[in-house]
Formats: sequence, C-alpha cells, structure tokens
Amino acid sequence: MITKEQIQASNAINQSAKQWAIDNIVYMTKPMRFFGTSMKVEKGAAKFDTYIMYLQPAGKVSVKTLCAGAIAGGCEPACLISSGQLGMSVGQRAATKRTILMLLDPIGFHAAILSEVDKAERKAIKTGIPALFRLNGTSDTDFSAIIAQRPNSQFYDYTKILSRVRKNTLENYDLTFSGSMYSAQSKIALSKAVIRGYRIAVAFNSKGIKSDTLAMPAGLVSFDATDLRHLDSKGIVGTLTRKGSSKLVREFENTKSASFFITKANVSEFNNLIARG
Repeated sequence: MITKEQIQASNAINQSAKQWAIDNIVYMTKPMRFFGTSMKVEKGAAKFDTYIMYLQPAGKVSVKTLCAGAIAGGCEPACLISSGQLGMSVGQRAATKRTILMLLDPIGFHAAILSEVDKAERKAIKTGIPALFRLNGTSDTDFSAIIAQRPNSQFYDYTKILSRVRKNTLENYDLTFSGSMYSAQSKIALSKAVIRGYRIAVAFNSKGIKSDTLAMPAGLVSFDATDLRHLDSKGIVGTLTRKGSSKLVREFENTKSASFFITKANVSEFNNLIARG
C-alpha cells in the first residue's frame, strides 16, 4: 500500500504529482485496473480483444520523461491524453494514479500488469477471441522486461524512438514508428524509417471531413479503422486523422511547417521524403 511518507520521499515523481497523490491518498490505495480501451481499438474487437494502458505522458507526473521523443517529435501538446474520454476528469485521474503507482512501486506494478495479462488470456481461451496488449497508450517507454515474461501473448506499440524499432528482438512485440515533421531531428528519423522499410504511422492535420482543406495523399493506408497494427505489412505508411480539434485550430496548424502533424505547409516535403523509400 502506498503511504504519504513513500510519496514524499520519492525522487521519481514531480512535486505537483506528489501533492496530488497526498490529496487523493484514499483513492491511491484503492484497487484499480491498469488496462482500458478506446473507441478505435474497440473497432478491432471482431478479431481481437485489445487491452491498452494509459499513463500520464512525458513529464506530467514523472521526473524522468516517459516519452523521450516528445520534444523532437513535437507531440506533447497534441497528446491523446487530453482528448475524448481520456481528457475527462475520470480518465485523467486514472492515468495519474497508474503512473504514480508504476514509479513508486515498480515491482507491484509489473506484477499487476502480468496478472491482468494472464486474466485476459484466460478469457481468450473461453471466448476464442485472442487478446492483444498495448502498454504505451499515451507513453513511449521500454516495457520489454514485462513483455518478455509473456512470450505467448501478443503486444504492440507506436514509438517515436527509432532505436526501439531497430533494437526490438521480441517476436511477440510489434512496433510501428510514429513519424513527425516537427524538427530536423524528427525528419531525419522519419527518413531513416522509410529507407529501412519500417511500418510508419503519421498524423494528418485533418478530421477527414469535406470542410478540411488538407487532402490525404493517394496511396497511403488509413490506420483509423482499427488499431491492429501487427496485422499490417512492414514498409507501409499509414495515416491517422487528428482528434479533438476545431476547424479554426486545424486551419492555424496548416500554416506551420514545423508540426507534429502533416500540414498544408509541410505536406509537399513529407511526400518527397516518403518517396525516397
């Protein structure tokens, strides 16, 4: 059980997270599930039961960032943690609690994750619907130690850290590189991912509606229908539409060439970059 003394003494969580945990100490001590779901993963439920974990990203709770590629990729302001159900108070509280528990009690956290994986696999045996797990729903950190302990379970993630894709040797862990046009560093990483034939996901500054002025390039695959990336071929570039934004916000974003999103200002450069593959 997490105590106030343990919270105060931690060097892993920041001061605002410490105060939040102390103010919510009763909530912190109650049992919780670490896996949730989302509308997009539910669309793939005909083939898989998908389990996804949402943490507070980057440095919102952790002293050491949980998203090492967030600055170069420019994705921190646009993070999904602020959209849809995740942006509501219940989702925010749960993500904060999970992150604090992970950082304060990593052994207990690992045990809880493995227990939920095992429970999901038992359900899969009964239903005949295979389980699929994503540990980095809103984070980008290395959970390979957990994944390696369940070699017969299928895990997947998106990552902005190119070396994670390159160095991954776990057969039950599928990684999709998340591309960005935000910085010189992120463009170099995207170019390398294209040349090496990695599967790539890119977010377009569009909701995919007629009133949006940014058109999706022909020949790219939509990744919006499901989240079953491990079934997709390597070497493809898939598109994701922008979530939780207004038309005014999108039109302003379209003037930026340095953006996490593919915009009207950078789409020509993006098209040239992916053509190199």
